[in-house]
Amino acid sequence: MTIEAPFPKVIGVSTPKGGVGKTTTITGLGLYLSRLGKKVLFIDLDNIASLTNNLQGADVRHAHLSNVTDLFKDPEDEAPITVSVISDTIHLIQGDPSISEINRSSDLTIVTALQDNLERNVADIESYDYILIDTPAGNGNPLLATLICADLIYSPIDLDHNAIGSLKELTKVLKPVRRKLNQKLQWGGFVINRVKTLVSVLGKKVPHSLGDRAIYEGLVTAYGDTALLGVIGLRDPIKASISSGKWISGKDDSAQDASYEFENFCKKLMEKI
Repeated sequence: MTIEAPFPKVIGVSTPKGGVGKTTTITGLGLYLSRLGKKVLFIDLDNIASLTNNLQGADVRHAHLSNVTDLFKDPEDEAPITVSVISDTIHLIQGDPSISEINRSSDLTIVTALQDNLERNVADIESYDYILIDTPAGNGNPLLATLICADLIYSPIDLDHNAIGSLKELTKVLKPVRRKLNQKLQWGGFVINRVKTLVSVLGKKVPHSLGDRAIYEGLVTAYGDTALLGVIGLRDPIKASISSGKWISGKDDSAQDASYEFENFCKKLMEKI
């Protein structure tokens, strides 16, 4: 009897608000999993394509390979979708600005094409342990397509006064998708990102600023301690490493703290799947 390999676990990142670190955290998560020997397929659905820039180099695109718009074509065409091989354990379906046209499309079938194309038209899809999907800000078609095929969604957030409202907006979208379209979908929680200064209080890293700490406490009160995936400081080593497609390194305190905070987030998130 032949036992089919299981379909990879699909993790997406989504926050309606932009500029909160969706691409940074999903890139870092994939690098973390790769360091554990897991094979990862990245999908870059953001029209800015920063994930592609992180992994492949700024504005480096391989025209002979597929880009993400191919994932929204009719799966019945059975057109092979080819990936960019970044390393043995990291592959990528390249981002492209024309994904914006997918976002504006009124074709209702387009939101199911992503899952169907992954299942049918990406060679050896079962060889991946995880599929990681970066999404644009807002609640358009790329996000809905991601929610339909994802096992887990998580949300980076920064500490401004729109933080709680932004998460509420996302949960309004998640509930009907889970009820009608994807019952396995889970929200893994939120990671607070880009905090200017952190201090340790009772063994936890929390914002130093009293204003930031009030927003932090409001988020934890609203969603619970178990939904908090971690707190990551605004640190130069994160940007320098992740934007080069590399895990955070360095011996100075800032690099060590950055690596610890990021790894803590990754571990907590992976406990949810």
